Amino acid sequence: MQMLRISSERRARLLADGLLAINARSQEVLHGLTFEESQFLIDFDDDDGAADDDPSQERRSELSLRHEQARLRIATADDESSADEEQRPRAATKF
Repeated sequence: MQMLRISSERRARLLADGLLAINARSQEVLHGLTFEESQFLIDFDDDDGAADDDPSQERRSELSLRHEQARLRIATADDESSADEEQRPRAATKF
């Protein structure tokens, strides 16, 4: 498995927050992004935006937006599936 270059502590936080996934290529990624895009975003944030040039800032914004949109889709799908389960009638159990 190809893992992102991040500290163990940060990985634990990202996993706890549900931000990391494993893609079809067995690569650790941020939801909605490729491995390379995920690493760029992590590196950019680690450097506190040290690359202040406009193309880097623009790419960071684009990737952040795509990541957040993917997270929202996942959360929405999860909420909908939970709602379906709550609405199903339950058979009365008699012993």
